[in-house]
Amino acid sequence: MTAHVKGSMKVTAGGKEYTLFVGMSVLADLQAKHGQDVLEKLDEPAGTGKSWMPDLAIVTDLFMGALGRYHGEEADRWIVDDIIAENADALPQLMGASFPDTPKGKPAGNAKRPKAAA
Repeated sequence: MTAHVKGSMKVTAGGKEYTLFVGMSVLADLQAKHGQDVLEKLDEPAGTGKSWMPDLAIVTDLFMGALGRYHGEEADRWIVDDIIAENADALPQLMGASFPDTPKGKPAGNAKRPKAAA
């Protein structure tokens, strides 16, 4: 798996490479379907231990949305199953790629900001 700061990452499943992308439109779709707190629903509550599992409907919808930008015509739940089965850490990797930590002293986002007038 390869993660990119722009919100995308590459995974391989069934011998094919897929590019996953989570942007604002995917997040908006998730919020509309699963509620404003959808991202919190993917976080493990404190003290739950090894038996906790995130809402799998949200996980499936997240991966379906992430496939949509580059693989919309072929994306289906079976590809999602294959991706997750062959990439055990795909969910945390995808979340990390989608919400990278901003380096200290750098503004968030990818846009170049204009210099202040002197």
